[in-house]
Amino acid sequence: MQIIRAQVSERLLSKATRLFTGAVDGRIIEILQNARRAGATEVHIINSSGQVTVSDNGRGIEDFAALLDLGRSGWDDRTEYAEDPAGVGVFCLAPREVCIKSGGKQAVIKGKGWTGEPVEVLTAERSCKGTEIVFDDQPWLFETVQKHAVFSGLTVTVDGELCAREPFVSDTASPHPELGCRVEVRERNTLSQWHTQWKRSYYADDVLVNFHGQVVAFTYMPLSEHLQFLVDLTGEPTGIRLMLPARVQLIENDALNELKAAIEREAYLYIQKRGSHKLKFSEYRRAKELGIALPEADPAFQVGLLTGEPVEPVEVTKPKDFPLAQCYRLGKTCMDADDANEANVHLLSALGTFESPFVVVDISPDYDGYTWARLPTVEQVEVKAGKEIQSQYLWCERLVAVESIQISAHTSDGRTFTSVVPMAIREHTRPEGAGTWVATHVLVTPMARDQLSPADIWFHCGGFSEDGDTYDTQLEDFEGQLNRFWAELIGPGEYLRQRLLDCVRDFDLQWKHISIESSGKVWITYEDGTARMLQPPEISAAS
Repeated sequence: MQIIRAQVSERLLSKATRLFTGAVDGRIIEILQNARRAGATEVHIINSSGQVTVSDNGRGIEDFAALLDLGRSGWDDRTEYAEDPAGVGVFCLAPREVCIKSGGKQAVIKGKGWTGEPVEVLTAERSCKGTEIVFDDQPWLFETVQKHAVFSGLTVTVDGELCAREPFVSDTASPHPELGCRVEVRERNTLSQWHTQWKRSYYADDVLVNFHGQVVAFTYMPLSEHLQFLVDLTGEPTGIRLMLPARVQLIENDALNELKAAIEREAYLYIQKRGSHKLKFSEYRRAKELGIALPEADPAFQVGLLTGEPVEPVEVTKPKDFPLAQCYRLGKTCMDADDANEANVHLLSALGTFESPFVVVDISPDYDGYTWARLPTVEQVEVKAGKEIQSQYLWCERLVAVESIQISAHTSDGRTFTSVVPMAIREHTRPEGAGTWVATHVLVTPMARDQLSPADIWFHCGGFSEDGDTYDTQLEDFEGQLNRFWAELIGPGEYLRQRLLDCVRDFDLQWKHISIESSGKVWITYEDGTARMLQPPEISAAS
């Protein structure tokens, strides 16, 4: 029978100078963490002439041999269980020349000393309380050190300047000794600048975990509410582990799953304490499963059924203090029956006139189940259009002028809302080859010209295209086409008449009579009785 066991190859030790030479952040984190584990309360960093000196007031180094024992941390069992130190230690400074002093001893590690050659431990010229490390490196800038020092619990100075220091969580954080941490739930906009520096973006990294100054972020959203979760390791034994050697990512293990479960519960308890919320109904039920009683969500709805940006539909308004219970939703059967029903119900609510208000609202199906979401629904929609007067393909759809439009909405509570309106939508199906082609007809009455803005009609004709010119340019183009449509609706030649008048108005001529000859001559009679003739300039034969 063959027996095998794990061991570290000398080849790995020979590569130590290349294994742990990462960014300066990694070196700062490792040195600060080692000082704290050694019982230090203060760390002082000095940059001078290409060298960095780090001194602390900790217990110092008892066994210098442990410094070069790769993987041997030298920490007690409590620290091992609570923090899982990697045992990298001063190897984070390899292959630099490093002078380490502690007590009355010192050692200089350089060159092949990092890869196995003996390093002498000498008597120091002066006794050093705690530990002092001197090494060649780029400057340890104040801003960089402060980022890793602020939540470490240490008092840290860089070239005499004191780094900020604050607790990672407040006194309201909930203890979870079984995980060796405390958990606090906050609104995202209440984080300090020191917390937010660890987030990649406002909506990412919902969980920040503080490993005694080293903060690791990950995204986990147990609720649809935008909350932030702070997890502060307490020093108690924990199964929460960092992935080695970089230590910038959590290991997916049972402890992490337990932490996520604790975060979920804390999130619901936070909502319970806060009182109001807009959680989905499925989340409301989940809280009940966890034994946490929540009030119903605050009503979440949009007045009207249509939305658009940057072109917006005709606005549906809900009178002040008009109860939500008296509003209507669009029934699913009605919506599925015809794509135009949603637009027509919206237009009826926005443009119709009734004895009592007819207000439609849009409520996400995520809220179905709450009592306030149980509204009567629109079950059937009818559009009656008068005689067609004019039809023209405008922008992306066909604009059709009709003598009159009436929309009726039949609701689940037995009511019918009917009104004359200036605009409606009609799906028009025409056979084309083997299949069918469905086009949208935007119906308008002549009154729409005065009752609606061009943008109101533009919304239903396709609206703004991101592939085209600017918003203002596209709207101006549409308005020009729409004006021609209205002019031609009035009668033959109306568009030409309006364009001619527009041109004359631009010059503010104070005119009484203008005539134009085919030769190009223009005769103007002014209001004061004077007259003037304009003719084309003569063009010479040479030109």
